[in-house]
Amino acid sequence: MAVRKTETRIPTGLVASDLGESFVAADGRCALVSFITSPLVVNRENPYVVFVTDAGLAAQAQSFEWSFSENGGTATTQTTEVGEAVYSPQGTGSLSASVRILDGTSTEQASLSLTQAMVPLHPGLEAMIDAAKDDTGPSVSDPDVARELVNDYNIYYQAVSPPTPETGDAFQQFVFSLLFEGASKRTLAERKQLIEDLAGALDSADNDDFVNQTAEGVGVCNIRLPLLAMMPSSGAPLLPWTELPQPAAQNEYADQQLRQKFAALDEATLIDCFNLARFPKSNITQCAYIIGALRDHYFAGTNFNDVLTGMSGTRAFWIAMHFRQGPLITT
Repeated sequence: MAVRKTETRIPTGLVASDLGESFVAADGRCALVSFITSPLVVNRENPYVVFVTDAGLAAQAQSFEWSFSENGGTATTQTTEVGEAVYSPQGTGSLSASVRILDGTSTEQASLSLTQAMVPLHPGLEAMIDAAKDDTGPSVSDPDVARELVNDYNIYYQAVSPPTPETGDAFQQFVFSLLFEGASKRTLAERKQLIEDLAGALDSADNDDFVNQTAEGVGVCNIRLPLLAMMPSSGAPLLPWTELPQPAAQNEYADQQLRQKFAALDEATLIDCFNLARFPKSNITQCAYIIGALRDHYFAGTNFNDVLTGMSGTRAFWIAMHFRQGPLITT
């Protein structure tokens, strides 16, 4: 199988490391990206993606041979038809993850590798989860989601910052709240399936299927792709600013029209938006940017501490609603 369209380009203006932990070939023809940045946590699944950005290499590539070796031991190998594989560390120590790009005769055309650390589950979170089992007070509301965010993405959401500097951590709190909500909306498996469905629609150029699939938010923060196109973190908007009506019947029709306009954008733009939402690191980064842009649009001059605490949290409620469903027409 040829390289999928979704693995032929890094989003414009970004490098592989903006998507996750990465290794780029010396000749620049391909790159390996790990969803999770080292250290990886034992028994937690981590996806790896190979981008083949050179057209000649992409034309040659027919399969991908993956190898995962823990602490220098016997490697676990697998072959995939597309440039993506998953691996769950079995112990602590050091992991060597590598991939060979093979042609139709199984001859190696390129290879990439990463060395990552492997560690146990976050002990502080596990202590909180264990304590909550016998505690009648406040507890960890969703242990599975908490484990995912703390063990896998902590480094990503801790790195976000508001559009303009301000004291305190209200912005990070707000981003984390939407991240937790997004991750709780669908299981990892359900999010992964949507990503696969979108990649398939893009690869086959099935416009109707792509329009239907974009009705759902994408990735760990559950980002609406048309909203991402309206509020890109760099460059001019890819779609004109469009506010949707709030009544359900009107909203459904207007949202479909917006998704059709999004699907009519050029293929490279659609692939870039897809990949920005696909990877947890860039998904969280884009979520933070959109939240900041929504604050600036609707509540300019208000810092995020006031967003969260002022007016009984009304501004936070509206920004979150615009992020989830809109932007929406307000009166």
